[in-house]
Order: sequence, then C-alpha cells, then structure tokens
Amino acid sequence: MFRLSSIQALKPLWRRAPTGPRPQLAQPLQRLQRRNFSQPTSQHNIATSLSKTCPSCGTALPTPLPVCPTCRYIARIHPSISFHELFGLPYDPNPFIVDLVLLRRRFLEAQRVSHPDAWATKNDDLRDAALDVSNAVNTAYKTLLTPLHRVEYILRRQGIETEEADQLEDLDLITEVMEAREEIDSIQPGNIERLRSLEGENDAKVQDTMETIKGLIASKDWKEVKTAAVRLKYLQGIQDAIKQRVDNM
Repeated sequence: MFRLSSIQALKPLWRRAPTGPRPQLAQPLQRLQRRNFSQPTSQHNIATSLSKTCPSCGTALPTPLPVCPTCRYIARIHPSISFHELFGLPYDPNPFIVDLVLLRRRFLEAQRVSHPDAWATKNDDLRDAALDVSNAVNTAYKTLLTPLHRVEYILRRQGIETEEADQLEDLDLITEVMEAREEIDSIQPGNIERLRSLEGENDAKVQDTMETIKGLIASKDWKEVKTAAVRLKYLQGIQDAIKQRVDNM
C-alpha cells in the first residue's frame, strides 16, 4: 500500500492556482467547480433548470443559458445543472463522451451572450450575474475539454472525490511511472527524438485508459472508474514531464 504523497518521484507536475483577490473573469478550476452558486452575492434570479425560451419575455434563447439578449434577462446557474447542459450536450447515456468540436462552438456562443463586457453598462446586479454565468461557462468548458478533469467531475457528481493523497495500490503502475520519469530525466539534452518516442508511447497508454474509463462509466462501475482516473492522472504527469523537458531543450 502506498500513498501518493510519500512518492515524490511520482508526483505530477501540477501547479496550484495562486491565492489572492478574486480575478475579474476567471477563477481557479477546482474553486469554481465546488462553488455554491445557491449562495449568491446579490438578489438576482437563480436558474434551477434550463429553458429554450426567456422566462421574462418569452423570446427564444440563442443558447441553453438563462441569458436573453432581447430583454436583458440573466440568471445565475444552480449547481444542480450539469456542465453538459450548459452547452446543450447530452449527459446520458455516457457523460465521458463529448463532441469537442461542438463543445468549442457552444462555448464561444455562450461567452458571446454572457461575457461581462456585454453587460458593462448595466446595473451592479446584472453585471455580477453576468460575471457569475461567464465564470460558470469557463469552468464547464475547461472541465469537459480535458479528459482527466471530465472524469473527475463525473465522479464528483456521484459523490466520489479524487485527491492527491489517494491510496495507490497498483504496483505495476508505480513501477511504470517511476521508470518513465527516470528515463525522461536521464535523456541527454538535444535527444528530442527519444522524448518524442516516449511521448507517443505514453499517448497510446492515455488513449487506452480513456477507452477503459468510457466502458466503466457505461457500466457505472464507479470504484473502477476512480482507479482508472488515478492511472490517467499519472499518465498525464508523464506527459507534462515530457513537455517540460522538450520546452527546456
């Protein structure tokens, strides 16, 4: 039995988001994912479900968001609404399967109507609501775009948290990751061909793990989904280490 915190050689190259005052347009991903939108800073509306028409004027809405450019209605988004719903993407039957091209298009459409700049001349309540919706859209996009963040989000919706200190019981994975990290560190400067070769090998393992996650989510085997998510996290760590070496050459 090992704990990730005790195996420094395996620790992925993640950066913690800086602390400090709340930025105007974006917040750290994990902070926004866990934010309680049901506790607003103002008295504006909170959408607990999404509609195709504006609840204020009845006009057809241009996006799934509760934002109406016609009558300037906007509502905060309740956390019970999934990130998939914000972009009109299906959650069922398998939320891990996401059309990334469609996601990108829907993200741009959502930002066009909710970006704080579009509400800059409105009152404080509307501006705050626009910032809130825009941040939710940014967070949802970043989460669904990245397979690791996506599977962690799906697990979180099942009440299962993934943490850096999760127990790691797969000895084969421990050995695999340690050997890969040692080889990456030992590669001579300028030997980018070997790094590219390692990158290709690791990418193939990432794709295999993603296929495994897809199947496990389809069968709702959440315990094994979490195990596969941990594997994906460490393969992502190898990918980050390779990229860092390439950038430093």
